[in-house]
Amino acid sequence: MKQIIQLCMLLALIGSTHAQKTISGRVTDAITNSPIAFVNIQNGNNGTITSEDGTYQINITQNTNKLTFSYLGYKTQIITIGNQPIINVALSEDASKLGEIVITALGLSRDTKELGYAVQAINSKSLNQVKTVNFLDNLQGKLAGVTVTQGATGVGSSSKITIRGESSFSNNNPLFVVDGIPINNETVFNFTNEAAAGFQEIDFGNGAMEVNPDDIESVTVLKGANAAALYGTRASNGVIVIKTKDGSNKKGFSVSLSTAITVDSAFKLPDFQNTYGQGQSGQFEYVDGLGGGTSDNITYSWGPRLDVGNLIPQFDSPVQLADGSFVRGADTALYNNLPILATPFNSNPNNLKDFYRTGVTTTNNIAISNGFDSGNYRLSFTDLRSESIIPGVNLNRQTVAAKLNFKPSSKTEINTSFNYVNSSSDNRPSNGYGSENVNYSLVAWGPRSLNINNLKNYWQPGLEGIQQYSFNYTFFDNPYFILLENRNAFNRDRIFGNISFKQNITQHLSISLRTGMDYSTETRKLQRNYSSNRFQNGAYAEHDVLYREINTDFLVNYQNTFKDFSLDISAGGNRFNQTASTKQSQTVNLAQPGIFSLNNAASPIEVFQFESEKQINSLYGIAKLGYKNYLYLDITGRNDWSSALATPFSVGETSFFYPSISTSFILSNSANLPSAFSFAKLRAGIAQVGNDTSAYQTSGAFVSQTTFNGEPTFSDQNFIPNTNLKPEQTTSYEFGADLRFFKDRLNFDFTYYNSKTKDQIISLPVAISSGYNQQVINGGEVNTKGVELVLGITPIKNSNLKWNTTFNFASNRSTITNLPQNNGRLTLAFSRIYDSANQTVWFQVEEGGRIGDLYGTGYLKNENNEFIIDDNGRFIADNTLKKIGNYNPDFTLGWNNNFSYKNWNLNFLFDWRQGGEIVSRTRALGNVGGQLAETAYRPEEGIIAQGVNQTSGLPNTIAVTAESYYRQFYDRNHEENNVYDASFLKLRQFAIGYNFKLNDGFLGIQNGADLSISITGNNLFAITENPHFDPEQIAVQGNNFVSGVEDLSYATSRSFGFKAAINF
Repeated sequence: MKQIIQLCMLLALIGSTHAQKTISGRVTDAITNSPIAFVNIQNGNNGTITSEDGTYQINITQNTNKLTFSYLGYKTQIITIGNQPIINVALSEDASKLGEIVITALGLSRDTKELGYAVQAINSKSLNQVKTVNFLDNLQGKLAGVTVTQGATGVGSSSKITIRGESSFSNNNPLFVVDGIPINNETVFNFTNEAAAGFQEIDFGNGAMEVNPDDIESVTVLKGANAAALYGTRASNGVIVIKTKDGSNKKGFSVSLSTAITVDSAFKLPDFQNTYGQGQSGQFEYVDGLGGGTSDNITYSWGPRLDVGNLIPQFDSPVQLADGSFVRGADTALYNNLPILATPFNSNPNNLKDFYRTGVTTTNNIAISNGFDSGNYRLSFTDLRSESIIPGVNLNRQTVAAKLNFKPSSKTEINTSFNYVNSSSDNRPSNGYGSENVNYSLVAWGPRSLNINNLKNYWQPGLEGIQQYSFNYTFFDNPYFILLENRNAFNRDRIFGNISFKQNITQHLSISLRTGMDYSTETRKLQRNYSSNRFQNGAYAEHDVLYREINTDFLVNYQNTFKDFSLDISAGGNRFNQTASTKQSQTVNLAQPGIFSLNNAASPIEVFQFESEKQINSLYGIAKLGYKNYLYLDITGRNDWSSALATPFSVGETSFFYPSISTSFILSNSANLPSAFSFAKLRAGIAQVGNDTSAYQTSGAFVSQTTFNGEPTFSDQNFIPNTNLKPEQTTSYEFGADLRFFKDRLNFDFTYYNSKTKDQIISLPVAISSGYNQQVINGGEVNTKGVELVLGITPIKNSNLKWNTTFNFASNRSTITNLPQNNGRLTLAFSRIYDSANQTVWFQVEEGGRIGDLYGTGYLKNENNEFIIDDNGRFIADNTLKKIGNYNPDFTLGWNNNFSYKNWNLNFLFDWRQGGEIVSRTRALGNVGGQLAETAYRPEEGIIAQGVNQTSGLPNTIAVTAESYYRQFYDRNHEENNVYDASFLKLRQFAIGYNFKLNDGFLGIQNGADLSISITGNNLFAITENPHFDPEQIAVQGNNFVSGVEDLSYATSRSFGFKAAINF
């Protein structure tokens, strides 16, 4: 810390020491007289920007006499200073300059009016209006064609992000780039066992969520192939380009402080029935939770009625010992054959609500910056501490960010960016179906008579650390025992950043060099205490994860103008080196309880280990030609040589070329359009990009296995290597228009795209006699078509009140046009309960089908779509796989609103996702168990299934018991009846705030300060078809995320927050 303070003091001293004077004033719109924020004010190498209310203050040296005021969409003004201490400026709009500077491929800054492809960006203010732990969640609804889906385990979960839907069978993740250098966004899961034993899958978070939003200046999305082609084989799914803050926004030393606190509560809990309690066939009596009583080993809610005065022995009913003291009915180790006293058999309608707690997240940030004649710097520290609504679950993250831009001479520029992140958690909850997920016992099989508060003391007295206390000992763990004793902790250290050097050789020629790294090490500790359902003697695992990526590139650039033409040519190259390793050592039997160490193993230690290395060498070129400020042409080309496609004998092709060409035509600069037009541009482009494969697909590798007689063992991978494997190739056509009217009060941006992705990398099953179970090949083609519409309107704009509203609409469809299997289906993934093929949702594709098609089984129906009922009044199973839906929406629409009235501001965002289906395991299991509201109707005469008799064809008239009816109709082996429409409408974000301009001398602050406070909300309400869960989530299966399945997910959060920030 001492060294950091000394560094800050040293940096603060850097700058000009010439005699200075101060100029201040206000910048407004020439027509409306409303203030303009973020106007760039320049005085030689010295500069600043205006604040929210349009005011500014700048220190100038005595020998300079001009100020330049510039802002996108306005005419630049140069003002002579003279002896004026106060200079107020009114800027006039300039239709010819209505553009926006965005960061594009390779970190290059471009004016959007020049681009022949669609990009969309949001700034720091929009990104941080409402605080979230994962900044990716704040992109949803604000960018057309960008879909963000949250993980199922609350705070710290990964978020899945796609751009323009899914077009690949294997990988649809976009590339993330920070300050010009790619970073890792993978989620690395623990090693698991699909059967009903072993550790369940745990989501430890994805890489991009560790980018600190307080340090982000802007996020730009490169959506299409033209925008992303310069990134080659890593860019077929688009690129998220992040620019971090530096110290260039203000001359001199400045400090910013901010604090935010959000309070979370459980959102969208299942709708339960509270009429019937634990048991089966209307009977229940607790003895030992193992079947010694009446249905006490079964946690269904098909038992007696609740709240009618029944007295029944239960798990938390008292047992009187010989000495007169009392224990609980489930303290089975403490008494022998003593009677359990009967207690009222009552409902507990709030048992799940009572289980979740109030979550609290605090985020504190301090940043110092300094702008001086030869550069600028910024140093920031952020502390995030989040306590989840799930008991025992938390996330802590501390971030240090530093950025230095330095110009030692007019021709030389050195830039550095450095980020250090430490993330840790005492516990991450387990995913999916099984006893390690608390929803297994609380939602799927939790009886409605269960009093959750009586489970908080989760040890049997005198047996602490050895025997848990629970309501059932056959299948379930006490949920508090799971979260507070069976922990999944991690600690991750990460460094990412870069250093770059640029030399202007001549006025027109420059060369740039840059190298950057993303390096992380992580230690995970998974502990399971004695008496755990899966590990009766406890278990312990240590999981070490390492990732290192180094990118080094160079770029030679030439720029010049020739009369009506402008020319910008660049050529460069990149070397990408990646090393990744993961090692999990575990024991599933502990010698002594409560000692979590591999040295305490009572059985041989199992080791699962995998390492990989990958390298890509690249050369690329860019040519940009402009004509008379209205016609632009971009041509790019990149060639990649990938080690992942190399073989020991160099059989396969490792070199692949990706070209692109795009053009933009600014009609408003070339023709006299009607006066309503402020700006009009047409754009079009065609490009090719690739989608590389992971290492060792062409040559194979050995995988570490469990030791044999103390000796290490290895096995070959389970697939046949393909020495001729190629990367997937996407060819994309795109055209669009950018139209603006009425002095930029109405903006309309339209994009249509059509892409074909061929040579899909897929796995085909092979005969087990080959010694393998699959073969990786190229095959299949997907055609993706879509439209994006961005409509921006400023209905009100005057000196006091301004209202901006933006609609982001997107719709796309990915169709399979070719498969290597004739008239067959290809399985891409699945989601199943344990390793049962009968309880599986299949993600399959076939020619004419779509990516995202869901397949499952159901019950027989006739040609009129009526159920066929057997002679006993029961449904007849149809085990033929059938399409039961598709998880992709028909369209998405985000409606973002920003109001400002004097110093007040109001923002809210609605997010509408229409269409798509989701299979719900909560619906299936909760109804089979009789927990959910759908099963509340239980007439004594039984229920007659709607359908026709299999013999007569007449309507069914045979009744079955309600228990029999519901357990069959919602049977988890048949997914068709457990499908919901995944549509939703959400009030995703809300914020109201006030900005203060503090006078000089406030708290000793010179030159005044800007203070802002706001009250925020997130996930405030949702309209959905299903009453049980938030459909905006992903499940985990086989160390991968799967969409379209809800797998006993945890409740999402509704949050309210307070933010305050001061800048001086």
